[in-house]
Amino acid sequence: MEVCFDSPDTQVRVAGVAEIVEDLGLKQEIVAARPFLKPWVEQHGYDLLVVFRVTQGQAAVWTMAMNFEPTRYRKL
Repeated sequence: MEVCFDSPDTQVRVAGVAEIVEDLGLKQEIVAARPFLKPWVEQHGYDLLVVFRVTQGQAAVWTMAMNFEPTRYRKL
């Protein structure tokens, strides 16, 4: 998988392998820290949440000045 975090002049791309985490305790902790999720979970249950972790991660920074350069990833 790859995600991109974007600001007006810079992008950071993070790539790696996404692994689904089936840990009810972790899901409960996530909901407790983010109260806006509570009504959704109360209505649909914890299966609504899909938690994943990224392994084998690498990241690359991009700016317009680097536009034509090859993408250079760094291991995380």
